Amino acid sequence: MHGKIWKNFAVITFVVMLLLSNIVASKAFGNISLERNENTKAPSTDVANSPTLKKGNFNLNSKSSAKSGSTPSSFNGLWWFNNHFTQNTFSGFANYTDYIASDGDSVQLIIGVDYTKVWAYENVAKAAASFQGKIINTVSIKGEVIALVADVPMDAVSSFTEQMSMNPFVRYVEPNMKRRALFEPNDPYWGLQWGPKKIEANWAWNKTLGSSDIIVAVVDTGIDYNHPDLANNYLEGSYDWVNNDSDPIDDHGHGTHCAGIIAAVINNSVGIAGLAQVKIMAEKVLHYSGWGFDDWVANGIIHAVEQGADIISMSLGGYGSSSLLHEAVKYAYDNGVLLVAAAGNDNINLKCYPAAYEEVIAVAATDQNDVKAYFSNWGDWIELAAPGLVIYSTMPTYPVTLNEYPYGYSMNYDFMNGTSMACPM
Repeated sequence: MHGKIWKNFAVITFVVMLLLSNIVASKAFGNISLERNENTKAPSTDVANSPTLKKGNFNLNSKSSAKSGSTPSSFNGLWWFNNHFTQNTFSGFANYTDYIASDGDSVQLIIGVDYTKVWAYENVAKAAASFQGKIINTVSIKGEVIALVADVPMDAVSSFTEQMSMNPFVRYVEPNMKRRALFEPNDPYWGLQWGPKKIEANWAWNKTLGSSDIIVAVVDTGIDYNHPDLANNYLEGSYDWVNNDSDPIDDHGHGTHCAGIIAAVINNSVGIAGLAQVKIMAEKVLHYSGWGFDDWVANGIIHAVEQGADIISMSLGGYGSSSLLHEAVKYAYDNGVLLVAAAGNDNINLKCYPAAYEEVIAVAATDQNDVKAYFSNWGDWIELAAPGLVIYSTMPTYPVTLNEYPYGYSMNYDFMNGTSMACPM
């Protein structure tokens, strides 16, 4: 399997080298622009002294060439790539070959033909057929065919391209590239949301904004379910395990902030844009001080499962395992629920629970430079990392007490830091 992938990659690389070194294609990416937000200031961190945050085989203390806007190593020898990456912003650009129209067995090539020559179309079509390729589309201006799209077998691309580059009927040959709509929400505070941009949520939204069939339970301090940016995505049936009633209103602010990261209504000209248009429910297991107990958390997890939650987000934790808490986690896991939890904010390699349970995805926090946030816990027990520094999201629309934020906060929306923010992200 891996051999086939590398073989295909090598062929495409050779084709791109051939095309881009011999054919003028300087406008191939002219209209692609990936946004990069540099307005939000984050506290400075000593990256050199930060412990490595392990995430599979990736070191989050190292900037990838793609993220830094440099040329991918596979194309360092191509003059056009070097020139293009120097002059254009490709923040988040992953792999050029990902954008070539290809099904793995064949590649789509655009052949610009000389429409003043009568036999141009037939000449190129016959040439493609001789390589077991076929013409799958044309582009015309005022009835004159200016370009053909040929689907050519992967192992014949090199030879076909070389032949076309010497064909007097052909003006140019280039890969057929994928383009996509660049969705930008109209939420007024979108400009303050560097996190969703860093994980390229706005690219994902071109595919889907999410589904209201998905239920995410926020096991936290509750939710301000009347918030204008949350109300339409809030689902009844939640519970307050602190006060033993069916009204899980947030009297702290933490849970509302996490809920907004997940599911603030997008494109409604109000506030921020949540990552997914899913339904959210509240399991209030932490009281106004931000603290709670294992029995409250366990009850919240179990109740969320029984209410049909598909995902449980837990921006809470502590050190030391609990049989009761683990039993609740396993109950959710055994019922097909995806569990996600914060890894902790003490900048240590010490397992934080419930994140450290095998059934739960532990999430560390990163900053705007894709390195470990200065406060985030770290270690090989952590599965994922996500933006968690200076995250802007919803806050209660009424006064609440936030003891750990002595400088206060703005009602409706504000910034917060923590693996608590990375978890819903």
